[in-house]
Amino acid sequence: MTGMHLWRREYSPFIPDAQMEFCRRLIVVPLSTFHRLAELIGDPKGELIFLLNTARCGSTLLTQVSEKVLNGAVA
Repeated sequence: MTGMHLWRREYSPFIPDAQMEFCRRLIVVPLSTFHRLAELIGDPKGELIFLLNTARCGSTLLTQVSEKVLNGAVA
């Protein structure tokens, strides 16, 4: 299962469903630990755009467009 691109429709039309289906383990850490890890890792090297959505907002269409136009650069 290494290298799976779970945002692709071949796994599920909905990313959270694919994440639940193919999840091997879940790591839960306190928020303070998460922030320390983020400080250690530092800022991303490239440009990021976060798209947050709720149900029935067109996110499936946006994912499909991204697969075709941006070569699947959605996470």
